[in-house]
Amino acid sequence: LRKERPTKSRLATIQLEKLCEDCVNKGVDAKLATEGDLSKVPDKYLEIVLDNAYEAGSNAMKYARCTKIEIKIHVLNQMLRCSISDNGIGCKEIEDGMGISGMRRRVREANGVLDFETEAGFTINMLLPINEG
Repeated sequence: LRKERPTKSRLATIQLEKLCEDCVNKGVDAKLATEGDLSKVPDKYLEIVLDNAYEAGSNAMKYARCTKIEIKIHVLNQMLRCSISDNGIGCKEIEDGMGISGMRRRVREANGVLDFETEAGFTINMLLPINEG
């Protein structure tokens, strides 16, 4: 049975699918799309994506008044690109509370880049280098 245990990348995918399912159960259409080989992504980066996705989903459900959430993960040659977006009300200014500052810290510690699009809904974009060099 131990040999049958899912890989970290498969477990991360399962957790993200469960997050989407939880959102759907609360009336928000949520989808996960992945592209590329997730097994190339170091475990610590999968944890960053998971933590930030949970935070983003929680914020969207609390504040955005959205009807849709999309989580997109693209594994490129040397980068992991992840975007988490909703179709909610957006915001003019980002309040850098515990959730957003935690996202920034996690991505910064991985030498990644985090940015936000706030006009049409709210989107969190993460770029993480996956080559350990």
